[in-house]
Amino acid sequence: MKILAIRYSGLGDLVMLLPALSLLKSHHRDAHITLLTDRSNQAFADIACGLVDEIIPFDRRRMKRGIFPALAEIASLIRKLRSASYDQVIDFHNFGETATISYLAKAPVKRGAPKRPKYHYGYTERISRLEDDHRSQFFCRIAGVDDTWRVPALCLSEAGRLYADQLQNQSDEARPVLGLNIGSTQENRRWSHHYFAELAERLNKQYRVLVFIGPSETAYADVFEGVCETVSGVSIPQLCGAIACCDYFISNDTGPVHLAGALGVSTLTLFSTGEDWQVGALAEHKRWIRKPVINDISVDEVIDKLAELAVGAEAGV
Repeated sequence: MKILAIRYSGLGDLVMLLPALSLLKSHHRDAHITLLTDRSNQAFADIACGLVDEIIPFDRRRMKRGIFPALAEIASLIRKLRSASYDQVIDFHNFGETATISYLAKAPVKRGAPKRPKYHYGYTERISRLEDDHRSQFFCRIAGVDDTWRVPALCLSEAGRLYADQLQNQSDEARPVLGLNIGSTQENRRWSHHYFAELAERLNKQYRVLVFIGPSETAYADVFEGVCETVSGVSIPQLCGAIACCDYFISNDTGPVHLAGALGVSTLTLFSTGEDWQVGALAEHKRWIRKPVINDISVDEVIDKLAELAVGAEAGV
């Protein structure tokens, strides 16, 4: 059974896709799953515990570089997809571009939940866009599998294990490890780096603090100098290795907090536009704080919620 799964976007969405892929693998023992996704997610197969057999990276940025680069990228992609002759295409993105990709790919079964009636042409089986629960459950319905809420699992690659060992060998302290992820894909979802720095300074005696700095946040690195350790410039497998070293992980609503939940780390997510019931980390132990203006969340509130998370994790709730 050859299955093409389509999902662009960031790492968080791919982690939320894992329950659906896991059930597809369970239902089809011989399933070979190919994931069409953004080029930046190319290393995702390395941490997906064998659920993704192949990645087809698509450079969507070329779509904005003029008509000829865009046409060349699309033509190359369609030739590759048509030559593969899939048994199923499952579109987890469901907008115009992916409806067309689904239509042009060779497969007798094409599943999707089109956002508009004009995209119906892309699918042989159309699923209702009922989204009144977690996004991972919606993905399961698109795939045609059981949509019970599940905690996914990620696996460390060799590069991830080596990076985790390197971090652990840098300290022999007994303090629990607290990860702080300061990044976000949108500015209105980014808690101030100054608040994160104050949080790190206030918790430094109780925790070994690791601050995670993404490519868009390198300008803020100086704020944390002399206060705590930083993790930056790492690959996706190395990022997972660093997160796996943490006991607790505080983050804006973005990809690394989803990685943390799937790696078994207790999470505290800071929301502005998102809602935990719909896009929160799939974590066994988690808490969250939500305010429409994210910087209305105070450092004291985060410290109190972390204490609640720690007590709950130790009690298993």
